[in-house]
Amino acid sequence: MARWGVSRASALALLIVALLGASARIARADGDPASDYLIGNQVFLTSQSVNLSPAQRQLLAVVHAATRSGFPVRVAVISSAYDLGSITALWGKPRLYARFLGLELSSAYRQRLLVVMPGGFGFNWPGHSPTAADRLLTEVPVRSTSDGLSVAAAAAVRRLALAAGVTLAPARPAAEAGTARSGGADWLGIGAAAVGGLAALAVVAFAVPRVLRRRRAVHQARGPAPPSAGRPLSLRWAIPGVGLLCATAVVVPILAIRRSAPQVSPSSVVTPPPFSWHAGQRPAPDFVLRDQGGRPVSLAAYRGRPVIVTFVDPLCRNLCPLEAHVLNQTISQMPAAQRPTILAVSVDVYASARADLLQDVGKWHLVPQWHWAVGSGPRLAAVWKRYSIGVSVTTKRIAGTTIKYILHTEAAYVIDATGHERALFLWPFYPQDLKRVLRELA
Repeated sequence: MARWGVSRASALALLIVALLGASARIARADGDPASDYLIGNQVFLTSQSVNLSPAQRQLLAVVHAATRSGFPVRVAVISSAYDLGSITALWGKPRLYARFLGLELSSAYRQRLLVVMPGGFGFNWPGHSPTAADRLLTEVPVRSTSDGLSVAAAAAVRRLALAAGVTLAPARPAAEAGTARSGGADWLGIGAAAVGGLAALAVVAFAVPRVLRRRRAVHQARGPAPPSAGRPLSLRWAIPGVGLLCATAVVVPILAIRRSAPQVSPSSVVTPPPFSWHAGQRPAPDFVLRDQGGRPVSLAAYRGRPVIVTFVDPLCRNLCPLEAHVLNQTISQMPAAQRPTILAVSVDVYASARADLLQDVGKWHLVPQWHWAVGSGPRLAAVWKRYSIGVSVTTKRIAGTTIKYILHTEAAYVIDATGHERALFLWPFYPQDLKRVLRELA
């Protein structure tokens, strides 16, 4: 990039960050789905809800009625440790989790927050003691089933509202999941995501050109690189930035709308991958890790058939399950003889336990062609580097609990039968896009 281009990008980046930087923090990806979802919604109904039951609809209606009556409240229904993502240390501790979740939402929401788990309730309202609410909520019975938790949450909202002098009329069940939101909350969540995405774009625009310029100067000082030096410098450093930008820019909108609007996939439109290569042009770096059963897993072992190499967090409850769903759908729609193997390389060095991996096999409904690839921190980091995958880990201590926030490039490589890279997809992508590339390799 020419010097004037770097200067212009840097100036734009600084301007956007100065104007929007305070809001960028809410557009992050982590393993705690409720903290993302409740930014723009009133009720989190567990990450496993697909079709709403009458009890869940009733809870949505009660929360909506409370908000219209001047009693704003948001509710997190946590039916299992799975719904906590990487915050499983707070499972069975609804009061502590309510405090944690309140801190997570504090940049966008500072009103009443109710958490219900099979073990009871948690309540948080910044600037207010939870003692009175906790005492009031001990009188509300809780059944541990999903519907039981929703019924208990609805009763708890009514009781809390009544204690505040707000009597809620019997609510009619909401017709759609969208009833869980207020209009203002919707625009807040989507607007916050847009702000975060713009700020992330500014960071990429500012940082990537500077890195490229420095590395180009180093390479020029060393003399021209041989043709076989590997990935083009610009691509190697652009992929993590682009991937992180895509993940940041889309995570909150996806979470904000996926329970309230029909999931319409543009199945009539095929979009080519952002990066593709000719046959024999780019050998895919090999690696040896282990699968969920502790057995060795390597790319070379699948030579002779197409392979999808993707990078996911086993504890993620946001984008990674969505990508897994697309991969599952793609594989299921292909003839059995043409179905490729999926090697899912973990980006979370803290999530290599067999229990975590097997849990996702069931929860994400993974196809038989899916194989986890986990290993030690250095081994995983070496694979990320070879495939230009950016992984960022931030450690925070909130409400007495140490939390690891992981942001990573959401990417999937298509490897042909000879072991060469043929395409790179960055999230979001769709089954028809992936199938077209795979059909060309058949």
